[in-house]
Amino acid sequence: MTPDRRPLRLNFWMTVCVVPALMLLIGLGVWQLQRLEWKEGLIAERTAQLALPAVQLSRVPADGWQAFELRHVEVRGRFLHDRSVEIVSRTLRGRAGVHIVTPLVLSDGSGTVLVNRGWAPPPGERRADEMWLPDGAVRLEGVLRAGGKTSAWVPDNEPANDIWFFADPAAMAAATGLEDARPYIIEAAADEGDSRFPVGGQTVTAVRNDHLQYAITWFSLAAVLVAIFVLYHVRRRS
Repeated sequence: MTPDRRPLRLNFWMTVCVVPALMLLIGLGVWQLQRLEWKEGLIAERTAQLALPAVQLSRVPADGWQAFELRHVEVRGRFLHDRSVEIVSRTLRGRAGVHIVTPLVLSDGSGTVLVNRGWAPPPGERRADEMWLPDGAVRLEGVLRAGGKTSAWVPDNEPANDIWFFADPAAMAAATGLEDARPYIIEAAADEGDSRFPVGGQTVTAVRNDHLQYAITWFSLAAVLVAIFVLYHVRRRS
């Protein structure tokens, strides 16, 4: 004989709790899918910019230079080594060090631009003969960057104490007494034929993209919640 089943009646308080929670989980999953689409577009845009051929810095307009961010640029000028600043807490192959940022007086007389020349050991761990300090005209290629914090966890700069945690072109120009500096920074490309410091090519272009995993997590939690809700009421009915 088949046992009698009671009419299906939803538990009121359980339903009141589950429905908003389910809507929240689904909403978070959809939001992560939207973030995924945005992030993939950002990555595609960055990849396209980096793939373009290098342009002369003179072709970068004063207004609208943001359109050239992540473009390779070529520049000529003379370094002002006595006005260099160092960005601390930088690593290269697991070794702690700094990034050296030096103003470059442009050869065409149009002003100066800050150049992140790359990674070097801390001041107390490097010798003078290890450093590349050209005192004449140089030609270099690099990537144009706006600067700024790479994440919310990066501390604020302390210009008054000459402590820099990230590139801030405007603040660095003011701290070094430059009145005609460009509002961006150039991150120098690597020079494969030179073993001296700084080591160029420190541009970070990778963008973390975990939104698909996050979306799967939220949707999975929603599915588990539905399964628990259904299983509870099936057993309760039996």
